[in-house]
Amino acid sequence: MDSKEKQTILAEGQKYGITATCEKYGISRTLYYRWLHRFETKGMEGLTLRKAPKSPANRTPKDLEVKVLTLIRTYPALGPREIKYLLEEIEVHLSESAVYNIMKRHNLSRREQRMAFSRKKLPKSTSETLPYEDSKSGECWFLFLTACGHWQEGKPLYIYSIIDYQSRIACSRLYETLSMDCFEDLLTAAALPVAQNLGFQTKYLVFLEDAQLQCKNRNLFEEKVHEILHTSGFDPELHFLKSDALPKEILSLRESYTKVCLSSLMPRLSKSEPLSSLKIDLQREIRNYNLSHQMLYEDLLLSPLEFHRRSIGVGTILPLWAYMDRDY
Repeated sequence: MDSKEKQTILAEGQKYGITATCEKYGISRTLYYRWLHRFETKGMEGLTLRKAPKSPANRTPKDLEVKVLTLIRTYPALGPREIKYLLEEIEVHLSESAVYNIMKRHNLSRREQRMAFSRKKLPKSTSETLPYEDSKSGECWFLFLTACGHWQEGKPLYIYSIIDYQSRIACSRLYETLSMDCFEDLLTAAALPVAQNLGFQTKYLVFLEDAQLQCKNRNLFEEKVHEILHTSGFDPELHFLKSDALPKEILSLRESYTKVCLSSLMPRLSKSEPLSSLKIDLQREIRNYNLSHQMLYEDLLLSPLEFHRRSIGVGTILPLWAYMDRDY
């Protein structure tokens, strides 16, 4: 695929949504964001095909291999055939031999090897107290859920949010379901691209465990999130805090930001507007919040982006997509 084709795919992703575009062209979201990062840093030159080590033509793509390894870690007693069936349930189609080859490459072909693999502790994940108060701008992100009540035909609606503790730069999206997959989508499609462009050195990613959305399989969630982070060039600790026992500083941060999210959204829920319209409206509200909403930082009145620029001492420029409305 040449650079012009890649540019066309990037443009379609910004206009029609990254997930739909990746499905259309048969590429992974990870590859899309890799192209986007190269384009934003080096222009068209960054999209020029680069030589890479050759791998066997029949080797399973990296993103599919990660899914196989995640299932193996979660269900180590299962063999290649059973893992193949589980993959089919999440609409991933690999042959039994392809699954076995992945196991063999990672020394997991025998049951005892897979059991040992599943017992390995994931790196840098903890529920202990973290030094968020001493973090710098962009170093400590909090993930949380806000229930918005109901809208059309009694359907529930939720705001999933990620916010940096010091700068208060934030990303939010609307979803109709309670699922950890929604946090993964928000992380990959919004938070990480912003973090990359603003030069964040993220050290902590803190999931606030809401009573409505408990992480039923924490190991699986951690495995997937770590893979997303590492692919994007980040290596933070992953923490879990109970929402009913949060420090007052975190409660205050969450409450003030939630008011911003709901200020324009709540009056529109009773008007039976399309979900796509509500999503775009929330995007605009959060974009305005990050760029222009002034708050008190010690003795200075600044927007989140202005505070971050002052903190790192560099004049950062948001890419064009940060100002665009994007479907998802």
